[in-house]
Amino acid sequence: MRIMISVIFAVALAAEPAVAQSPQPAASTAVPVTGVIQSFDGKAIVLKEGDGSVVSVSLAAKATISLSVKKTLADIKPGDFIASGGTRGPDGKITANEIRIFSAARGEGQFPMAQPDQVMTNATVEAVETAATVQQVGSNGAVPLIKLTFHGAGPAGAANCTGRASDAPGGAGSGCVGETEFVVPANVPVVATLPGDVSMLKPGVKASMNVTVAPDGTGSTTRITISE
Repeated sequence: MRIMISVIFAVALAAEPAVAQSPQPAASTAVPVTGVIQSFDGKAIVLKEGDGSVVSVSLAAKATISLSVKKTLADIKPGDFIASGGTRGPDGKITANEIRIFSAARGEGQFPMAQPDQVMTNATVEAVETAATVQQVGSNGAVPLIKLTFHGAGPAGAANCTGRASDAPGGAGSGCVGETEFVVPANVPVVATLPGDVSMLKPGVKASMNVTVAPDGTGSTTRITISE
């Protein structure tokens, strides 16, 4: 079914007088949207999704635009800040499901995801050990291993450091320092997220975003990721 979300450019709205009998509007919702850009007029982006649906989304003020570039494990170096969703096995070891390289730290920490046994790690690379180092993990044989450090939510010096750095008693950077590692199977996708700009919003480009849809059906996005 062809779907059109008509979206207006984000502006400040004046509040209307409250009426006791009037029902409260439903809260805005965020909808993930991925498609190929059809057009961009400086305010609204029109995309075609994989099922043929057409979505028109406004670009909110101060929106962040990023470029996702395919990389390999060999591109990851000590000092890089990476994010990885992984699966924790019965033995406690984490296996990476995907890896993203960022130009700066964001969302630092290690914490559980919504799905059982899924863990998000946002941390700084200490070392990348390749299969040549013969890291044995169960029956998988020799596989690459990444060792990392991160600030967590606990107070400085706390054992078993976990959680988001932003939840530390004194804010990000003031909490405990944790060490972690995960193995990287051969088929794990690796991408680098680089700063982008509106000049990249061209027809034919693949884009992903979360669209905030208001109760009246209008919506906008504050973050767009462009893929190669």
